[in-house]
Amino acid sequence: MTRPFDRRFPQLAARLPWRALADLPTALEPAPRFSAALGIPSLLIKRDDLSARPYGGNKVRKLEYLLGDALARGCDAVLTFGAAGSNHVLATSIYARQLGLDCHAVISDQVQTPWVADTLRWHLQLGTQLMPAAGYAQMLEIAADIRARHPGGADQVYQIPWGGSSPLGTIGFVAAGFEIAAELAALGIRGPARIYLACGTMGSVAGLVLGLYLAGSDATVVGVPILPQERVSASAVAALCKAACAEMQQRDASVPSCPDLQSRLEFRSGFLGTGYAQATPEGLEAMHLADDLADLKVETTYTAKALACLIADARSGRLAGYVPVFWQTWNSRPKPPELKQADVRHLPASLRKYLAAD
Repeated sequence: MTRPFDRRFPQLAARLPWRALADLPTALEPAPRFSAALGIPSLLIKRDDLSARPYGGNKVRKLEYLLGDALARGCDAVLTFGAAGSNHVLATSIYARQLGLDCHAVISDQVQTPWVADTLRWHLQLGTQLMPAAGYAQMLEIAADIRARHPGGADQVYQIPWGGSSPLGTIGFVAAGFEIAAELAALGIRGPARIYLACGTMGSVAGLVLGLYLAGSDATVVGVPILPQERVSASAVAALCKAACAEMQQRDASVPSCPDLQSRLEFRSGFLGTGYAQATPEGLEAMHLADDLADLKVETTYTAKALACLIADARSGRLAGYVPVFWQTWNSRPKPPELKQADVRHLPASLRKYLAAD
């Protein structure tokens, strides 16, 4: 089935590097018990947790373009960055290996969460080449060294930024904006929508804002930062919108110019708590409510904080007259059953601390 984005810009679709990885469109499902408990007429959940097999979540949409570009350039390896439990790094490794590409990952420290240990074990199973780093500057130094030492030369290693949030990767969520606009229309929803999702490296939020605009939707995107404000901001999201639009216009002059889209974004910074990956009381409540009322699994780093924002808005009356949508960005596909058998002796020594509490 041709995607709405591709139908709107067929020349662009033909010229963009792309490799199909996801099972799209993902469902847009009602959650009647959840909405009743919150005292609102309706609540919709966008099921990107089931976006692909064997691993879902929002990262796959970006990787369709980024890994497609790696293959188009003749690369034989990819290199990316993230925290020890990064969903982006894991998704990159899973789908890079599926396409025959080696994966290098430069890894920073993070707060211990229940999911880090299994993420690292999965990397061992995949053969991800993990390189720990002490900070941002060292991450860049290690990345440069990996590329310089690659047997085929630096050009054979395709570098993917944190979260896959380059202008090209962001186009994955431009297409997602067209997808949800079509789904809302198919459901006969006439009122304005408010779409809530976590905001980390900003590519998903920026792409969605731009995609909804190009699709003619008046929906508002509510971005809930999971990083401190000095690293995530509405102005940075707007800049990434413009960069993604320019990336598209280079391939297709019929793509309209990108205006200032900050009016279509509501940036909510009050749900971070004490920092990245640190659980909050509101997030923990959201996690339990989602499980009990919608059989939906969220986690404390990203999705629980975004859902906590939606719940707070429902309780305060802020959603009056709006159709709320929660974009589930976390993978819910089952983990490989043999993860516990991974030989942790192959894990870099500085990362083994994450297995201690497992």
